[in-house]
Order: sequence, then C-alpha cells, then structure tokens
Amino acid sequence: MFVLALTAEIISIGTELLLGQTVNTNTCFLAEELQSLGIESYFQTTVGDNTERIHEVLEPALQRADIIIITGGLGPTPDDLTHEAIYKFFKTKPSLDKNYLKQIKNKFYLRGYEKMPPMNKKQAYKPKNVKWIPNKFGTANGIIWRWQKNPDKTILTFPGVPKEMYQMWNDAAKPYLRKISKGNIFYSTTLKFTGIGESALAEKVKKYFDLKNPAVAPYASTGEVKIRVTAKARTNKMAKDLVLPVVKNILEKTGKYFFGFNDETLEELVAKKLLSKKETIAVAESCTGGLLSKRLTDISGSSKYIKLNLVTYSNEAKEKLLGVPGEVLKKHGAVSSKVAALMANGVKKLSNCDIGISITGIAGPSGGSKEKPIGLVYFGLAKGNNIKTQKILFGSNSSRKEIKFLATQFALNWLRKEI
Repeated sequence: MFVLALTAEIISIGTELLLGQTVNTNTCFLAEELQSLGIESYFQTTVGDNTERIHEVLEPALQRADIIIITGGLGPTPDDLTHEAIYKFFKTKPSLDKNYLKQIKNKFYLRGYEKMPPMNKKQAYKPKNVKWIPNKFGTANGIIWRWQKNPDKTILTFPGVPKEMYQMWNDAAKPYLRKISKGNIFYSTTLKFTGIGESALAEKVKKYFDLKNPAVAPYASTGEVKIRVTAKARTNKMAKDLVLPVVKNILEKTGKYFFGFNDETLEELVAKKLLSKKETIAVAESCTGGLLSKRLTDISGSSKYIKLNLVTYSNEAKEKLLGVPGEVLKKHGAVSSKVAALMANGVKKLSNCDIGISITGIAGPSGGSKEKPIGLVYFGLAKGNNIKTQKILFGSNSSRKEIKFLATQFALNWLRKEI
C-alpha cells in the first residue's frame, strides 16, 4: 500500500531573528530531525513578535503542511505572543492550568526565589484539549495540539532557547511524531567525513543521489561533510536492510575520509582510542590559541589521558618552555616544519607522555607573506622515537576563526589515525 509521507513546516518567531541579533540554530536542528524521521519539509518561515503577522504565516502553513512546528515567543514578557496568537487564530479560549502554575512556582522556589514573578502566570494557560510538552529546564512549556476542525493538522510549539527546545523535542515531540507517522518506519544513519570538500565527496558517490528509498543526501559544514542515508519500510529491520548495503558501498568509495557515524565527533573518537590504549597526550599550540586543548578537554574524563596543554604563542615561549632553539626560530621562522617537530617533541618530553602534538601557523587576517600566506599551518606529532610533520594550506579566503577550527579538525583527525 502506498502511503504519503507527512509534511511539516517550521515557523520561527522572534524579532531578534529578523534583525540578525540571534542565529537561528533551531531551524537547522529541526530540519535535520524531520528528515531523519522521513517527514518532508518544504517551507520555513521567520516572523517577528506580532500577532497579526503570526496569523499571516499560520494560515498558508496549515494549508500546506500536516505538522506546524513553531519555535520562540513562549516567554512571560509582553512581546512573547506565540500561544496567545495561536489561540486567537483558532478562536479558542485558554484556561488556567493550576497544576502547571504550581510547577512554575516550585521552579522559582528551587532557584532561591521567594515568589514567582506575576507575569509568569501567563505561561500556565492552555485550551483543555491541548497537551503540554514539558520543559525540564525553563518555565515555558510547549504544546501539542491536534486541530479539532481538522485532526490531520497538528501544531507543536517550543521555546526559542536551544537547550530547552532540544530536550522537549527529544523527550516528547519526536516520540509523538514517530507514533503518528502513518505506519511508516524510518531508519536513518549519517556518515561523517573530513579532509574532503562536499563537491569532491559528492562526485565519488553521485550515482546514489538518484535513489528514492533509501534516499541519500550530502550536507556540508566547516571542516566536515555528512551523507545521510534514510529508508522507510513497514518494519525497522526492513528499513535498516535497505540502508546498510548503500552505506557499505559508499564507504568502499570514500573510506579514506570517513571518521564516524551520526553524533560521533573527532574529539570523542580520539578520547576513546587514547583510553583503550591507555596512552597519554600533551598539546603545544600557537596559532590555534588553545582551541585544540579546549576540544580535547570538552570530553568528560579527559584528565585520564591529557598530561599538559600549552599555548606557546611567542617565540620566547617556544624557546623557554618547549626547548626550541633560538637559532632554529631565526633561520626557519615559527611557522615551519622544523619548529612544529620541535614543539611536538618538546611538549612530549616536558610532560613525559606518549604522544605530543603541535600546531603553528598563520591564522590571519594579518601576518601573511608570499612565502608564508595566511592559512598556512604546520603540524607536528611525536610518538615513541618518531616525529612526523604535516603542512596544510587552508586558504587565504577563510576567516581567522575558520582557519583555527580547520586546523584543530585536521589535528584531531590526524591523531585519530595515528593512535
């Protein structure tokens, strides 16, 4: 039996989004989540905190989509109008949920407040036929509302705070949408790659983009490319059986650049390898200013394998802390293969660890030359009695922030391969 996929539309509410004061990461998250659920999404709208304009985007959205997902505007202040605008649009009068009002008051009490601010009371109103989406972190519950006039239409609302929205989505909304997905079971897996651009990766696997079930699609971000493979079937096993052969074929063509599945990160994979081999590491950074150390220490338990992190930005620091001879710095310059090797070996000896890694380069936007342009970065890796170096030119068109991130991405991937 042929079953049409559900469709969803995302509406983001907040004048701060229109003014560019806040980056809308929620829409990106929701779009990926909907795709993984096999729910089609063709429209995304951003609208300010204005009741009439919210009504203007709600009307066509209800005509186009089965599911309307709304983020933002659930706070207690006068410009938080989302729920009021929805209730007014559907000509439905909300009532006070006394139980939830008590929960809001208790949240303030647990935070050390004697009383709940009066304006938070508005967050406890909803129509009786509407279900709450519980918010564990804040006071703004969302709602799940199947429109009585047309039960095929569902509205879900979330606060704009990403941490709160993610929790509410994963705990309540995602399971709900799986349940109403008209009998289809969706299985999705994401392959993650680094060290290759989106177009180059796509060229290697382009024949798979014409597949319908499973569907194959690439996504790119700074320093990383993803390929998501999604199938739908009557059972989870049937959907998975459609996905796995395609994943295997893609990896056969691209395995050199592949590093992980789904939510796996390079720093997590490096941590797992270091822990499994009971090896320790020390880091010496220059142009990345501690970013590699930050990414490594973002992983819980990193104290078990990280012995020392140093930011040796100046030549003096490289000489005094890492033992890089002054004559080498003078002859080759701080941005050189020779200095990268000495930095890696120096931090390894200083910390008495198993692996030393270093980064030295020119992140820009100043400091570049014809011989050593912006984006030139050298890496050193000392392990046992061996010292290796790598030279990468990330490109002068990249920003300082991008070059720093790309350098740490390369370093982590190199570590993953060498451990």
